[in-house]
Amino acid sequence: MAETILRAPLKVGVVNREREATPETPTWNVVIVTTGIARRWFQDGLITAQDTLVVDEIHQTSAEMELCLALGKRARCRFIWLSATVDPSFYAQYLTSAEVLETRAFDPAKAAQVNVLAEQPLEFLNDRFIKTVMRERRGVAVFVPTRAEVEQIATELGDRWSNLATAFYHGGEPIRVIRPFLDGLVKRPFLLAMTAAGQSALNIRGLDTVVIYDARYTNVVERGKNVLTRAYLGANEILQMAGRVHGRVQGGEVYILSDRDLEFADLRPTAPEFQLAGDAERVAITCAAIGVDAAELDLPVPLDRRAYRESVAMLTERGLIDHGRLTTYGRDVEAMPVERPWGELLYHAEPSLVPLVAVASNIESLHRMTREERQLGGLIVPGSDHITAYNVYAEAVNKHGYLGEVYGLPRHLFREEDIERWAEERGVLVKAIEDIALGTASVYRQLEVPLPAKLPYGDRKTLEVFADLVAKIMPFDLVIDEQTADGREARVSRSSVCGSWGAIAGTLRYFADRFGVPRASIEGTQIPERAIRGYARRGRPQAVFERQRRREGLMVVRAVEYFGFTLDRDVEPLPSPFPEELADAARQALVQALLAGETPHPDQGKVRRALERFGHYWRRSGGQLSQARSEELSEQIAAQLTRVRSWDQFIGTRIVLDPDAAIPERERHRLDSLPSSVFLYGDRVPVDYDVEQGVGGIVRLRLKEGQARRLTRKTSPRLTDPSATR
Repeated sequence: MAETILRAPLKVGVVNREREATPETPTWNVVIVTTGIARRWFQDGLITAQDTLVVDEIHQTSAEMELCLALGKRARCRFIWLSATVDPSFYAQYLTSAEVLETRAFDPAKAAQVNVLAEQPLEFLNDRFIKTVMRERRGVAVFVPTRAEVEQIATELGDRWSNLATAFYHGGEPIRVIRPFLDGLVKRPFLLAMTAAGQSALNIRGLDTVVIYDARYTNVVERGKNVLTRAYLGANEILQMAGRVHGRVQGGEVYILSDRDLEFADLRPTAPEFQLAGDAERVAITCAAIGVDAAELDLPVPLDRRAYRESVAMLTERGLIDHGRLTTYGRDVEAMPVERPWGELLYHAEPSLVPLVAVASNIESLHRMTREERQLGGLIVPGSDHITAYNVYAEAVNKHGYLGEVYGLPRHLFREEDIERWAEERGVLVKAIEDIALGTASVYRQLEVPLPAKLPYGDRKTLEVFADLVAKIMPFDLVIDEQTADGREARVSRSSVCGSWGAIAGTLRYFADRFGVPRASIEGTQIPERAIRGYARRGRPQAVFERQRRREGLMVVRAVEYFGFTLDRDVEPLPSPFPEELADAARQALVQALLAGETPHPDQGKVRRALERFGHYWRRSGGQLSQARSEELSEQIAAQLTRVRSWDQFIGTRIVLDPDAAIPERERHRLDSLPSSVFLYGDRVPVDYDVEQGVGGIVRLRLKEGQARRLTRKTSPRLTDPSATR
């Protein structure tokens, strides 16, 4: 493709975290890059309309990939995209493809025998099945969703069947652990257990049997957050896993372990599942870097606009964005090859903390770098998952590593046999250590600081200094007494070395429990109360209306706040007459109290009844009656309180809300004539009118269970008024 497009000799280069751009890079006419590098080049204007983007494995979505597609469209680049398993219709339309070429290499003579069984993996992999594998000398791949299941299957079957070559592979293992299988050095019979990490990119020689457990963990975007949810496999995943043998090898067999009624022959590739909607902060930073609003980007998935606005507001408050553009501080943080919270810490860290922050910024979590059974004695720093994880890496470097070079760039390297033995003893994943080494070297290059050959261990003194830095900057999610700032429950992760109570700063991860309810857990570092108090801010005095047992009326509230949490709240009566600086706030508080029906004002009862009537007409109008909008009513009351300067003036001021004067009689009659009930199956059924945000006016029928079960579209009563939109 490159030769056809360029019509010139090819000069090919690679740029990623291992191989940085060099003075020769601009002379290359074919550059292979990761999505992260591509996004930064888009931001810097280095990829333009003259460039062609070749996107391989386009179905493997990620927030970075989806941003690159949108940025490529904005730059008017030409796209060539490839995928072995995806419904091409979405990308054909989104990327305005001139042509879609669908090629097939399926050999019907090598179609696999596919069986769907309602069994669990270890239940299916019983003695009878394994004896068949041994007798027929088959090569088996088993796909299950989690690391623990992968390791359990390989270990249990390996222990029971000494003549069966077994191994496992997941995202925490380096590819070299299964290199003998890929190179055909392992003879059948063998069994290789894998997660989805091996579903598409691995071609295993001698493989003729695939076992697929119909389960996965995927991120579902809920209210702008990625919630890890257990779900069935999609058609794309099943087709890719089965495609390891289906149509490729003679006598292939595929077993799908599912409680669903699946017809393999009916499965077709589907549109991809996008991730960008759950990463509004990444979109906000990218848009600020190029000076556009997210609305100007044609994203492949609708963005949660509320989450986006909240991210922009948060980044503005933190000083990274100003008037929609990255500030100098924002550019320095964004240039760090790590996530934004760690970039801020790197910017502010003293030299003594740089090793800890540089390493920890490349650790996904302590849980993800270790196995279920781990032995971290001597490395744990109680109260900090960050420092404990750092110590794990520091020991790997100090005992089994050395400072070497890869592609001419300094990096921590490890003696293979030593690091694998150490990792087995400690219960640490070797690939996690190698990934941390790659990321740490990248951070030191960005900081323009030499990469140290040895790393100091973290201890309680380190925790004190690190916790103070985190408390001062607080770039992370914060949980105090297992609650977030907005009152949601967030438990400390089971694998954490932090205590349950007090403040913990780290990363919130969302997952769905077995009932599908989103839950949150956190790993991080405990922050002492003295550090929180030291960096807390006393807010400006606010006027509020409070109605409690000991006090009722307008109060002055002075709060001590720390990144969304209210630590202390001093309340005292608002002087009368109102102080000039609080007069407007006091009147607004009175308006809200009147709307809530909380004041002892003589007209409060009349106001409440008027509001009920306005609400009645607002709901029946489907939210179309402007005179009944809450904002309109607030303005009416506020206009009547403009001269109020004291509590006594408030009590003595007449307040009037008149629905009859505000809403024409003809309109009131029309809305009152809407049915309050309908006949259904011989009974009179109550009708409720309401307005839902984002939907408009709705009508609800209050049905008994039996009526609801019998109701169909044909028997549904017709409500002809246009305000009934659903």
